[in-house]
This record gives sequence, structure tokens and C-alpha cells, in this order.
Amino acid sequence: MIGRPPSNAGSPSLARSITLLASLILVVAACGATTNAPTPTPSGTPSTAQASRAPSPSPTADTATTALRKFVAFARNPKASYQATFTGDSRHSTAILDIGKGLLQVAGPSVRVVATFTYPNRTRYAVEHRFVGDKAWIRVGSGRWFRLAPFGATSSMAAFPGIREASDVELLGATKVGGKTLYRLQVRSAIVNPVMIPANNLTDTEVTDPELVVLVDAAGRPVSGTATIRGKGRVSGQLQEIVIDLKITFTKVGQAVTISAP
Repeated sequence: MIGRPPSNAGSPSLARSITLLASLILVVAACGATTNAPTPTPSGTPSTAQASRAPSPSPTADTATTALRKFVAFARNPKASYQATFTGDSRHSTAILDIGKGLLQVAGPSVRVVATFTYPNRTRYAVEHRFVGDKAWIRVGSGRWFRLAPFGATSSMAAFPGIREASDVELLGATKVGGKTLYRLQVRSAIVNPVMIPANNLTDTEVTDPELVVLVDAAGRPVSGTATIRGKGRVSGQLQEIVIDLKITFTKVGQAVTISAP
């Protein structure tokens, strides 16, 4: 009959054979694709070959600690010399005195300090102190020199008299000044001792808590600083707290300075 399919076209066994053959072809193709495909790596993770070519990071020096170590070496050098200028004020319960024209000179253990104190009534007194050969002197204006006793090396008005090792210095961190990196260090220092205050009724002066925050460069050389010197003394017999605040600029660091006894 026209249009009748061959008698074996609808055979169930033949259909199953064709289906099985197609399945085998798909399995073989899938295995081949799996075998030849490159092994994927996690996103952002280089292959072993790439990792072996990547440069390993090199260690960097701690510049702040290095600056501190170099500063300690400078400060403890028995031949260290430097100068500094400063301004500020001396605050008491009875008055505030301006401090101007301040000059600090240091040549090893020898120290010279000059400062002008201005009272609220605008009266000015220039005071000078020298410490040479374990002996200390002081004078007001162009008057005669007086010996300060007892006054030893522990009372020195140098900027860094008590620094012997790194533990004597506290590292506060780094800061940018004029585009340059400097390092903030804190030390005990009394550039202006309350004994320099020109007052006839001031007695029994003493430094109680001297603090200097100094900025140093990468070579450990002092650049500038701020000081808060706390002390006490008796004004007309009455015990009072004394606080001296200073802004300091270091100059001629490492240059020769000559300081002589009066």
C-alpha cells in the first residue's frame, strides 16, 4: 500500500540500539572535552608558573626607629654641639611673664642660656646662665655674676642632658613639615630652669616635670620642638606652681660652639 512504512521501521530492538549508540557517542565526546580542557584556577589567583615569576617583596627599614637611634647617638655624644632660639612664657598664679630673645648654646657638657623676661607692666630683664666645668653662674642684665649652688650636671639646661639609651626617648610618630618627614620624640628637658626667673621674692625653685617634644630628621638631627617645664617655688614664702612653655628652633647643629666661664 502506498505510504506504508517498511515493516522493520517500528521495530523496538532497532530503536533501542540507535538510542544506545547515540548515548555512547555523547559520553565519549564529554570525556574528551573533560580531558583536554585546561584546569580552571580561582579568579585572581596566578598559575604556578606565574607565581614563580612574581618578585618577592623586600623588607623595608623602620625609618622612625632608625631616626630615634641616630638621635640618641647624637644626644649622648660628649662632644655634641648645637644652638637653638626660643620664645614662650612663664606662668605663675600671680603673673605671666613673656620670654623672648631666647638663646641656647651647647658645647658638650658646657651650656649657655640667655632669655629676656617681660613683666605685665612691660619691665624687661635679660638673664644669662652659664654652666662650665661642673660650675654654674647666673646674672641679670649687666650685673655681677652669682654662683648657683648646688647645681650639677643633673640640673643642666641643655636640651638633651639625660639621654643615654633608647629607653630615655619616647617615639610619638612621624609628621610632615614643609613636605619633609620628621619624627616626633619626647624627652625630659628643662631648657629654662625656674631659677632664671628674675624675681627677688622667688625662692626654693625646683623643676618637677620637664617635657620636650622634639622633631628630628631622618639623620636624628633636632629641627624644632615645644617644651613644657613644670616646677614650683615660693613667692614671698607662698608655695606656687610654675609652668614654662617654649617654642624652640634648633640652629647650627653640629657646628662648633665656644662657651667660657664668666
